[in-house]
Amino acid sequence: MRDACDTAVCIVQARMGSSRLPGKMMEDLAGRPLMWHILQRALQVGPALGRAVPVVLATTDQPRDDALAAVADGLDVAVVRGSEDDVLGRFLLALDSHPAGWVARVCGDSPLFDPVHLARWLEQARREGADVVRFRDGVTSLLQGGEVVSARALRWSRQAAGDDPLATEHVTAWALRQAPAHPDLMVTAWAEPPAELVADIKLSIDTPDDLARMRRLYAALWDGDRPLDLRRAAAWLREQGG
Repeated sequence: MRDACDTAVCIVQARMGSSRLPGKMMEDLAGRPLMWHILQRALQVGPALGRAVPVVLATTDQPRDDALAAVADGLDVAVVRGSEDDVLGRFLLALDSHPAGWVARVCGDSPLFDPVHLARWLEQARREGADVVRFRDGVTSLLQGGEVVSARALRWSRQAAGDDPLATEHVTAWALRQAPAHPDLMVTAWAEPPAELVADIKLSIDTPDDLARMRRLYAALWDGDRPLDLRRAAAWLREQGG
């Protein structure tokens, strides 16, 4: 039953209609929209893995998300558009156009997700034939905003979960909840974060304060060229008190 496709795709989910901070994906961060920074980091997953990993922006079919599609077009990133309420459906649309065995899922509100970490998880999932790679319960780290899941698990979620919001809105949450009861359908690989990245510091942008803190971080560290290194960011955040 396992998907035999030995390839990966990086799918970035983003929209302008955030309930907590509407329009945040086009907010300025060091002279670029937040969406640009997210896609620039996503484009590093393939080089970190050592083979081609297409990047797809999965956004909505609402006119307000035209701006996000334009940013992706400017970076030669593919775009799929679908229902605002069915995020899983957008992922499946992306897999229809870019078939792959595994997905590196990136959330659009986390501009410091680690492409190298996602590449390592993609390789671990392929090597172990896993549907998901996870940290043990209770582990907190700065490796936020990205995860790896098999295409098979996403399709199973659509078939078995139907309209359950855990699947349609949260993409992987339904399958992860089912994993302990269905180890044959959701094979889990376990990983440990590097010691220097074990910390309980929020890195997502959900509020104006989150955005202001990220702007200060980028103003202090980003050189305007390569994606900001997570370890440098972690050191700066610790110096600033988290």
